[in-house]
Amino acid sequence: MSTYPSPVTVADFQKYMRDATTDTEVLSFFQSILDSATEQVYTYLGRDYTPSAVKTDVFFGKGLHIHRMDNPAGTIINWKSYDFEGTETINDISGLVLISRGAIVVNPEATFAKNLEHRIKYALPDSLSAPETVCQVILEIAAIVFEESKLGGARLGIEIESDHSNPSGTRVKYLDLRPRHVELLAPYRRVAV
Repeated sequence: MSTYPSPVTVADFQKYMRDATTDTEVLSFFQSILDSATEQVYTYLGRDYTPSAVKTDVFFGKGLHIHRMDNPAGTIINWKSYDFEGTETINDISGLVLISRGAIVVNPEATFAKNLEHRIKYALPDSLSAPETVCQVILEIAAIVFEESKLGGARLGIEIESDHSNPSGTRVKYLDLRPRHVELLAPYRRVAV
């Protein structure tokens, strides 16, 4: 089961594929490949565009008053810190302030203590939506998976290579994003800092 629900609807996928089926098993298969394509794209991007999804940032304090969030936060749910022995401290979130559309959390009253592991649990904004380009790539990847599946009449998007280190002599290699998709997704990909 996919971690991320797809922002692309089955109806949009059917329109793209020029398909009018009402078979519930086929529609369920469409949803599963849309969710799988979404997971592939979101994982590649290092981002999640699922509204209200709950996330947890885990980081070591640097003695600063700010922390840059992994995803934009809509609301903070809780904040815990852990020392070297693993002792948990539940911290007060009332003083935390979200700025830059939830991209940064500021603790004006104190710093995120050095040498402590901090865990801030938060919900993504409920108004969050995937950019149209990201949805288009998800749609195209799902269409490729369908066309290469047995329902589409071919093999399921894999290529087999010879590998002499493997006793069976072959290994399965899943195909990566196509160069066009990499180019389209480049503006949305999170860059490690």
